[in-house]
Amino acid sequence: MRQDATEWAEAEFGGAPGLEKRLRDRLVRTAAALAARPSGSLPERLGWADLKAAYRLVDRAAADPEAIQAVHRARTRDRLRAVRGPALIVHDGTVLTYTHHPAVRDQLGPITDAQARGFIQHNSLAVDPGRGELLGLVHQQTFCREPQPAGETRAKRYYRPDRESRVWLAGVRAAGRAPDGACWVHVGDRAADFFALFAAAREMNGHFLVRLVQDRSATDPDGEAVRLLAAARAVPATATGEVAVASRGGRPGRRARVCLGSVRLTVGPPKKEPLWRGAPALAVTVVRVWEPDPPPGVEPLEWVLGTDLADQSPAALLRYRGWYEWRWPTMEEYHKVQKTGCGIEQLRFETKERLLAAIALVSVVAVRVLGLRWSRDGRPDAPAEAVASPEELGVLAALAPEKPPVRTVRMFVDRVAGLGGYLGRKCDGPPGWRTLWRGYQRLADLVLGASLAEARRFSIPTRSG
Repeated sequence: MRQDATEWAEAEFGGAPGLEKRLRDRLVRTAAALAARPSGSLPERLGWADLKAAYRLVDRAAADPEAIQAVHRARTRDRLRAVRGPALIVHDGTVLTYTHHPAVRDQLGPITDAQARGFIQHNSLAVDPGRGELLGLVHQQTFCREPQPAGETRAKRYYRPDRESRVWLAGVRAAGRAPDGACWVHVGDRAADFFALFAAAREMNGHFLVRLVQDRSATDPDGEAVRLLAAARAVPATATGEVAVASRGGRPGRRARVCLGSVRLTVGPPKKEPLWRGAPALAVTVVRVWEPDPPPGVEPLEWVLGTDLADQSPAALLRYRGWYEWRWPTMEEYHKVQKTGCGIEQLRFETKERLLAAIALVSVVAVRVLGLRWSRDGRPDAPAEAVASPEELGVLAALAPEKPPVRTVRMFVDRVAGLGGYLGRKCDGPPGWRTLWRGYQRLADLVLGASLAEARRFSIPTRSG
């Protein structure tokens, strides 16, 4: 991923379809400006002329917000097809809250409760787990939730064309058909546990890895009818490993020692689902990951995962566990970058359509920022020039002439994070994206100041005496 903001913006937005050339050029300039200063409100990040241009861009693009991401999504699919080895397409949803934006509040739909208003957003991010690289957004769906029609029965709900669960299928299909010989795995949490997603992944020549929660009927290898969760919990352990449990709600993070076991079951389509009724049954490897000896007072970890991949060797079970763990650094962190970092919920455009256009633009900028954080661990020894411009490296060298030159990606990321408060002690873990973000913001300001000074557009006063 190019770190120079202008080169990156040209690669990810240049030639956007459906926009005239003037707007395409403006899109690239606006994206570059936001990438150089990813934090703060638009007036804080853009000068007056650029701000007016961004407003005009959003106004014109409001008629077709999808056009803003079209090039980035196409580039992401290109990168996905170039992956050698397994590739993951991680799907998940979030809510974007605009309850306190009075100009647009009444144009939006319900989200977390009857009073809250905003969008539902469903993201599909492609990942190369072998290289630890975030490839980009394959698809993004941002929409208003429609209230359930009065008197709608469960049977009628299956026929409703705007059922929210269908965004999962759209995300799977947007990735395109996996090339023959490729291993594309669609990863989803408990909300993805439904037959239609399994079947859609296979239709697209891909695979699925989903956390299972439905205790559906299934058939075991002997042809006996079983309940899926009961069968999963009856498997013996064939592998052991560890799972990183993230901190949440005051609960500290920890590493859980887990056992893994599996069973191959056959699962049929739901009888009440009209679109898949009569579809052939699918063979599913059901993998149980459980913590046999949790710490006192701690709820034991348990995952029941389902995949169509047939390998049940200990190495394969550990691989499935590892793939599912990618959900956290991918989706959980991406949504944090969008909201806390990019301030996507602080956008204040006055129509739903303009807001959607701005969200589409900022969402791609968020991919870039998260990718920079990933590069530290994914390719730590690669040359720093792979992610940094000569101007950025020059400024970092001038700031700390007593330190070794920045030669690698890890050195660059840590040095930038240091500008944001990262100490980099032996006892410290890797820098968080918030720290990295603050540092990169400061570096962008320093690079701008250095370029202006070199061009002698203003004089820097010196202290006399």
